[in-house]
Amino acid sequence: MDAPAETVFRSLVERAADALLLLDPEGRIAYANPAAEDLFGLPGRDLVGENFGGLATSEQTSEIYIPNPRRGLVAASIRRASIELAGEPCVALYLRDVTERVREAERLRQFAVVFDAISEGVMITTPDTAIVAVNRAFTNITGYTQDEVLGRTPEFLRSEAHDAEFYNEIGRVLKREGQWHGELRKRRKDGEIYLELLSINAVRRDDGELIYYAYVFADVTSVHTLRHRAEHDPLTEVFNRYAFQERLEEEMRRAKRYGGAFSLIMFDLDHFKAVNDGYGHDVGDEVLRRVASLAGEELRDGDLLARWGGEEFMILLPETDPESARLVAERIRARIARTDLEGAPRVTVSLGIAGSIAGEPHEELIRRVDRALYQAKEAGRNRGIVAPEAAKPAPGE
Repeated sequence: MDAPAETVFRSLVERAADALLLLDPEGRIAYANPAAEDLFGLPGRDLVGENFGGLATSEQTSEIYIPNPRRGLVAASIRRASIELAGEPCVALYLRDVTERVREAERLRQFAVVFDAISEGVMITTPDTAIVAVNRAFTNITGYTQDEVLGRTPEFLRSEAHDAEFYNEIGRVLKREGQWHGELRKRRKDGEIYLELLSINAVRRDDGELIYYAYVFADVTSVHTLRHRAEHDPLTEVFNRYAFQERLEEEMRRAKRYGGAFSLIMFDLDHFKAVNDGYGHDVGDEVLRRVASLAGEELRDGDLLARWGGEEFMILLPETDPESARLVAERIRARIARTDLEGAPRVTVSLGIAGSIAGEPHEELIRRVDRALYQAKEAGRNRGIVAPEAAKPAPGE
C-alpha cells in the first residue's frame, strides 16, 4: 500500500464508529482504533499486546461482553476477518457496541415475563381496537388463545347485558378522559357469562399521538356472588337489614352535603301468622317472595327494597318527599291487595311512610316510620299512614 493510500486508510479506520482490533499471528493486539479505546474504556497503549487469540478462531459473527471501567459490562457484536497486512497474516476484529439493543431486548424479555405472569387479564389494541396482544390470564379468563383473537376487535366478548349505547358511552369517556373503569358482563368462549372489573387506558406518545389502548380486567364473578350473598336476604333476594342500614346512612350523608330529601316506607303483611298456620311455612315463604317481587316492580331503579325482618320490609326512596312516597306506598298496597297468589289466600299489607328531616338521627327516622306502620295497623290494616314531622333539632344538637 503506497503512502497516500495508507494515510487515507488510517484516517478511515481512526474515524470509524465501530471498534477495530488487529491481531498478530499469536493473537495479540497489534492495533486498536479510537472506537476500540472507547468500547474497552482503556487507552490504546494498554490494549496493545493483550492476548485475544480466543476470539480469532472463528469467522462467524457473535456477541461478547466487555468489562468497561466506566460503563460496567458492555455488549458488542463481533465479526472476524483474516487479512494480510504488510505481507503478514493477521486477524481483524470488528466490534460494534450493541449494549442498548441488548438492554432493550432484556427489558422486553422482562416485560414479556411480567405480562404473562400477572393474574389480571391484559389485552392491547390499536387505536381502531384491533387486538395486537393478550396475556395468559386473558386466555384463562375468556377461554380464547392469542392466535384466536389477534386482529379481531373485542366485540366478540360482549354479552346481551349491555346495549350499543353503553359501549358508545365508554368510547366517549375514553376520548374525553383517556380512561374508563367499571364493571360489565362478558361472555366466555364456552358461552358462560361472567362479571368483569375492567380498566381501559389510552396510551399516547410524548407528542400526544394515540398508539394503543390497554385493557386490564379481572373476573370478579365470585367476589360479586359473595358480596351479593352478604347484602341480600336469601329467601326474597332483596337487600337485607344490614345492607339497608348502610345505604340509609350513605343517603343521609348525601342529603346533608348536597341538600334534598328522601323518604322511607315500612310495610308488613297483615295477619301473616294465619297464612303460616293455615297453609304451612313453605307457602308462607312463597308469599313473602311474591310480595317482595310485587313491591319491587313498583319502584324505580334507584330505590332500595330490603327485608327488615320476618314479614317486615323497608323501602328507601331517594329524592322523594312524603307525599310522593305516599303515592308509591298506595301503588304497592293496591298491587298486592288485588293479586291472586296461587296456592295461598290473598294478602294485604299495612304501610308507614316518613320523610327525612335535616339533622334528624337515622334512629329517630326509623322510629317515626315504625310508629306510622303501627298506626296503620291500629286503623284497620291494608292502608298507609304518613308519619308527622318530628320536632326539628336545635342548632348544634
